Amino acid sequence: MAQFTFTNNTYAGEALAGFMASTLLEADSVKRGLLTVINDVKSRKIILDVDDDVKLQDPSGMFNDQGTNTTQNESYLDPVVYEFMKQEQWDKLVQSWEAQSLAPGAFSDYEGVVDLSDFMVQRYLTKIQIANERLYWLGKSATKEAAFTQPFKGLLPSIAETTGVFKTSLGKPATSMAATGINSSGVVTVSSTATLTDGDVVTITGVTGSSKDVTNGPGTAIDVQGQSYFIQVVDATSFKLARNYNEINSRKAALFTGSASSAMVSYINASNVLGVLSNIYSQLDPADRVQDDFNLQIPLHVGYAYAQAQANKAVNVLNAFTDKKKMDYLGIPLQLMNHWQANTLLGARSSNLFLGVDLLGDASELSTVYMKPYTNDNVVRMKARMKAAVAFKFANELFYLSA
Repeated sequence: MAQFTFTNNTYAGEALAGFMASTLLEADSVKRGLLTVINDVKSRKIILDVDDDVKLQDPSGMFNDQGTNTTQNESYLDPVVYEFMKQEQWDKLVQSWEAQSLAPGAFSDYEGVVDLSDFMVQRYLTKIQIANERLYWLGKSATKEAAFTQPFKGLLPSIAETTGVFKTSLGKPATSMAATGINSSGVVTVSSTATLTDGDVVTITGVTGSSKDVTNGPGTAIDVQGQSYFIQVVDATSFKLARNYNEINSRKAALFTGSASSAMVSYINASNVLGVLSNIYSQLDPADRVQDDFNLQIPLHVGYAYAQAQANKAVNVLNAFTDKKKMDYLGIPLQLMNHWQANTLLGARSSNLFLGVDLLGDASELSTVYMKPYTNDNVVRMKARMKAAVAFKFANELFYLSA
């Protein structure tokens, strides 16, 4: 029979470290070393950066200060505490556990000893990791799982609004086009779809009109402005917005109300990705791009476009369309970001991006409680409290491209 660890206690300290490290630190970008983790962040932590110029002078017997001013700036890690709470009916939890615990055998008759509380934790672990990944980069406003009240800006929105970051956009002829209309079915009219193919991801900006995305129901309508979509080409001058990029996991078809009379459509696909990467490479600061921890972070759809472009460019190359493609550009690692903003690229050193956590603090906790002995309800409750913050240090060492 399953061994369930029932408790009305909160586990903290060393016993908790494994689970909290899994939820907070096993987000995809953290495991790949794209963020610098700072532990024991209990309250606001100040990150200082100091910058100055260097002037080489004539030799002098007397000390002669070069006369420049040292600039000191501060960035902050402001930790936010948030929770995951879930109640499971006991018999349904046992049924799920039994279905997954059947082991190999002639009659599936071998059953190992499994801690059922661990099973309950593990079934939500991956989803919590994905939610944290989205929270770190996109912020609370773009993370559907985030329903807490405290602000959590996220790295990409913070970088986008910060003065001093080197920013560029896709608003060029090779990467954007004007739309003359979006109807209530999500069909977009443009001058030509010759550079677009089914499955491309486009970002819609500059919308004039009342076009709304109601994919998740009329009560959750959002502006099409700023949203990104997988498309299906309809004909030579129109394409359909098939699925909101933020609904990639739910696979919901995009639904709309209202219409728009004009908009801008920006995109990175196989037709232009080599040009985009070439332009980015030429604009990166040489002092940053030669560092070992420098990465160019790209969304999955741009990685797919780059792989397709490599195959398309291959001439007399055996297995050009079957071999896996290397994800770097002229020696710069391209990091495919699983939960990322569409048509957005970030060039950064991992030592310039920070994630603050407090794994062993009182604000990080995990408990599983069987309620029947206390309330006579045949349910199990799980509660996980987490604490995290993100920040960057040198704004002038970041490269940011968006629609």
